[in-house]
Amino acid sequence: MESCRDELISLIEHSDITAENIDEVVILAKIKPTTNAWLVFINNLFLWLGCIALSLSVIFFIAFNWTKMGRFAKFTLVEFALILAIVAYLKVKLTSVASSAALIFATFMLGALMALFGQTYQTGADPWQLFFNWALLMTPWAIIGRFASIWIIWLVLINLSIALYCDVYLNPLSLIFASKINLAWTFFSFHVLSFMTWYLLSPSIVWMQKQWAIRILALSAGISITHLMLSAIFDHGITNSLALPVWVMFFATIYWLYRKRSIDLFMLAGACLSGMLVTILFLGTSVLEPDDPGSLLVLAMVVIGLGVASAFWLKKVQLESQL
Repeated sequence: MESCRDELISLIEHSDITAENIDEVVILAKIKPTTNAWLVFINNLFLWLGCIALSLSVIFFIAFNWTKMGRFAKFTLVEFALILAIVAYLKVKLTSVASSAALIFATFMLGALMALFGQTYQTGADPWQLFFNWALLMTPWAIIGRFASIWIIWLVLINLSIALYCDVYLNPLSLIFASKINLAWTFFSFHVLSFMTWYLLSPSIVWMQKQWAIRILALSAGISITHLMLSAIFDHGITNSLALPVWVMFFATIYWLYRKRSIDLFMLAGACLSGMLVTILFLGTSVLEPDDPGSLLVLAMVVIGLGVASAFWLKKVQLESQL
């Protein structure tokens, strides 16, 4: 769809399509959604909203009536919803949106069941074990389902497990990094590994070719390394920090992947934003005087200049991609 739209814009800009024929070309290229396309979109939207609302309603209903419901009633309600979701998944077409929604609902009910078991019987397990075991038990569903949404949920659960684990036990990376940033390095390592694994596997696996999924992984890795860079600048230890070379290498890789090999404006815009944040914070804390009005004026001009330069560069890249 984006390719057709870009080609159409290029043809219009080069006057290869006359103004009176634009509407007809848009219809023939199927760029403008038809009535049937809108109905499908609305149907899928209501399906996902209903799935999320139903799962939350089961959880909130049990929480609200916690003292009024017995153990048997609570477990029956959650397990019945879980079994119903699995039956629905088996009954509908396995590659349809309905099957994905049913599997997501079953995943939420699995987490609710584990939380209910831990809260009811007070197992004494650490909180990280809840999310780790949740991710572990849903792994077969993620492998069978083969769609991006459930794998993103799996990665979120692993992230929560890592964060809660490091609150209880010694982080292995604390032997290398300072204690207050070792968790950030752990997150960055995990996010980079997830991003690169997804990127390398996506050409050969169809369901992994969803752009929004790989953008989320790249965004999480970019946020992690940018946070490490900002922390190094705040601590005035940027010259002695490993964050600077890693930050440069990461966004150099993003530039090579999404500027040289292929073009993705979202990825490049994220890199520009990270560069702007690092540059502005470095100037504001290490070069300019924070209390000087002149320094604030210079900093404002730098912000405007970097924003304008980034916008012009991204526009240039967009035009190049349409040629």
